[in-house]
Amino acid sequence: MKAIKYQAAQARKFLSRTVAVSSVPASFVVASSANAEDWSTVTGSLDLSGEVTAVMAVVGVLAGFFIVRKGGRLLLSMIK
Repeated sequence: MKAIKYQAAQARKFLSRTVAVSSVPASFVVASSANAEDWSTVTGSLDLSGEVTAVMAVVGVLAGFFIVRKGGRLLLSMIK
């Protein structure tokens, strides 16, 4: 019984420390997001449509390969 009480006391101490420590950085994050710079002029001219198309093409080829591979195994297992 004493061990359970000791563990509960340790957990309360740890929890109170973590809450105190984690509340300070959270206030910095909230304050910094309110004063954030506007980067839309810098990032507005970026066009990633070609890269997105290339990534989608690669994913499509890989998905097609694995689907054909799975179907081939299924057909071969039916033949055996």
